[in-house]
Amino acid sequence: MAEKLKSPPPDRNPKIPQIKTPDGATDTHFHIYGPQARFPFNTNSPLDVEDSTLDDMLHLHNTLGVERGVIVQSVVQGNCYEYMLHALSREPDRLRGIALPAPDITDKELEILTTAGVVGSRFAYRASPEINMDLIHRTHEFGCHPQFWFRGGDEAAAWRDQMLSVPGNFVIDHMGWQPAELGIDSPGFKVVLECLDTGRCWVKLSGPNRFSAEPGLPYSDTTPFARALIERNPDRLLWGSDWPHPDHFEAMPNDGDMIDLMLDWAPDEALRKKIFTDNPTELFGFPVV
Repeated sequence: MAEKLKSPPPDRNPKIPQIKTPDGATDTHFHIYGPQARFPFNTNSPLDVEDSTLDDMLHLHNTLGVERGVIVQSVVQGNCYEYMLHALSREPDRLRGIALPAPDITDKELEILTTAGVVGSRFAYRASPEINMDLIHRTHEFGCHPQFWFRGGDEAAAWRDQMLSVPGNFVIDHMGWQPAELGIDSPGFKVVLECLDTGRCWVKLSGPNRFSAEPGLPYSDTTPFARALIERNPDRLLWGSDWPHPDHFEAMPNDGDMIDLMLDWAPDEALRKKIFTDNPTELFGFPVV
């Protein structure tokens, strides 16, 4: 087995942001890791990460003014769901979940997950370059939309047709993760915009540090991507912290500064309310505030 990459921990001291988040503000993309003594990681994970627990996440959200959140299962956990079920049982009103389903997941397991608050299924190119359409249709029957994580133009092109053919809503992570130096006219980002134009696709304004060519904040080369998405269809955009920023090996951003990027991306307060609150309320089934 190849040696695991040691992923640096997040900044454990988030700043109080300048931004005033609206009621019901929702973080639609973050991960929870551990505690490993109770919830061991996938032995085949390519990453070695520190514990970043539910309590750590709640502290972060309380500091940022975030009231609700969506846990996204990571390749670090593989297809182990106990940690997510634990978190959802502790905070059933505050949290929803996106699972990384095993190809052979049973109907009983899907019933347990969706009853607990899982609302989506994640398909990561890194985990498997093939989209399992049978699994997408099976999870759709349980009320789960697919969420796609890919990187670069080749991966976007490889998944384009299948993404456009899925039933119902679907989600694209991290603004589509196209190298910022290629600009918003790159073929890969055009695939993201094409998906957004369907009205069934939701895109997360998350992870600018992942596709920026800059070593640290404010990742200004990603601003055109966020603004292009907002101009194209603000009703289908979501905000996500991507905490605790796994697989990021440059300077670790402070999450107070990260959420403040929304002041530049979406200067209008009503627009930010749509992205922070109204859109995730519609997609993830949170109560209307």
